[in-house]
Amino acid sequence: MHAVARLVSLCALVLLTAAPASSAQRIHTVANGQTLGGIAKRYGISVAELREANQLPQGVALKLGQRLLVPSPGEMEKVRRLQSLAKSTTPMATDPEGPKPEVDPAPAIEAADSTATTNGTPVETNPADGGAPSTETVSDDDTGAEKPDATSRPGNAASPARQGGIAAGAAKARVKRSAVSAEHRTHIVAAGHTLGKLAKRYHVKIESLCAANGLSRHSNLKLGQKLVIPNGDDDPLITLGPDPSESRDSDAVERHDSRDADSLKEMSVPGAGPVYYYEPSGHGRQSMRPIVVYLHGRGGDAEADCRRWSRIARRFGWLLCPSGPTPHNSGRTWNNNWVSGQHAVMGAVQGLRNLYGRRVQLYGNTLVGFSEGAYVAMNVGVRQPRTFNRWMILGADVSYWGGAGLEALKDAKSKVKRVVLITGGRDMVVDDTRTVAGWLENEGVTLRIQTPGDLAHEVALDRKPELYVSALNWLDNGGPQGKHVAQAKRH
Repeated sequence: MHAVARLVSLCALVLLTAAPASSAQRIHTVANGQTLGGIAKRYGISVAELREANQLPQGVALKLGQRLLVPSPGEMEKVRRLQSLAKSTTPMATDPEGPKPEVDPAPAIEAADSTATTNGTPVETNPADGGAPSTETVSDDDTGAEKPDATSRPGNAASPARQGGIAAGAAKARVKRSAVSAEHRTHIVAAGHTLGKLAKRYHVKIESLCAANGLSRHSNLKLGQKLVIPNGDDDPLITLGPDPSESRDSDAVERHDSRDADSLKEMSVPGAGPVYYYEPSGHGRQSMRPIVVYLHGRGGDAEADCRRWSRIARRFGWLLCPSGPTPHNSGRTWNNNWVSGQHAVMGAVQGLRNLYGRRVQLYGNTLVGFSEGAYVAMNVGVRQPRTFNRWMILGADVSYWGGAGLEALKDAKSKVKRVVLITGGRDMVVDDTRTVAGWLENEGVTLRIQTPGDLAHEVALDRKPELYVSALNWLDNGGPQGKHVAQAKRH
């Protein structure tokens, strides 16, 4: 009976950790000076939930580099309910064959990526919504089904998988295999890595790896660059839209027919929320035009926002409005996760290119983000500066970058052409915006900052459309800067 209960508990926890990317669950790597209480507070869970998820006894000391499973709020209660259900429905049984030999599940896990514990990527949270700047790393190669069992990590209690024997190991392997198709790993490029080596390592074609990341076979990989690893050569991730050469008589393609060029359109990106867009307007709309991407704030409605922005943005090119992956109130949220935001943005860009071919400009585009969307935009911008070398950040907060983002800015600064920062003078983050302006100025980024005294934490497209038209004009064409950074700081 105890073995069955342990098996159900293990399976339930693995199922929860293999949840879709919309879950807030993460693997947290313990940094110097961190405590269970501090980590629990950071992720909005109780110390008891953190202990239970990792089977940590009272009084255990955390170790530097120790990796902790961080459940989403309420997930451990689900585990307890599953355990209770199993106890009430599973008959008592004895094993006539006696105890089974130990099976170590580690080889199956480690085979996924031997660099998982050494090549991490920063995962920042949004302190403006209750978090704090993040400086620790999360191993992206351990997402979803590739996450090692939390209880088998150094410094934790003995692994139930070991204690459960063959049955637990087999159950975990089945759950792991079923979850691979639902999640995507990411790989952090290290010295000596090439597309060919990575394709061989993950058993996919080079073409599939390129398509999943918007690369060509001749692209040069950069140290620290993050790549999405498709689950196979037929993964939907690498086919984000119909080929332009395909027949245009299907319903899905007909929605994008050029005869309806002025209407709001929708497309889907696997693993992301709905994506809305408009075609360019005005002279030259059929030629190659750049993209303006708008990222909504927490609880924003991408469809409604796209309609509002279309009045001013279509003259500058395509207007693309991805949605956050998770419903929130009457809108959606990015879950304070710029990685999922980057997946949505880059997938939407590639999807648009797949639909309309060379009418869509792939490089030198504009990112616009408000509030939580500004957090995503700032982090995507510094990591994709070739695709987005113009930014309009509405409500910039110092916590949106953290140490890792500022380091990325040092690498991206030579590619970033212009940045506009707009924050209302009555917005609580207006001083933070001035600090961010100073950071950009110190890196030599061409900058314009505006802090209208009659605005709060809002996007006033209806009341002050000229504010945003002027900003897009400047991002597009350059010209004299607006308020100088030093002048804004004096205010």
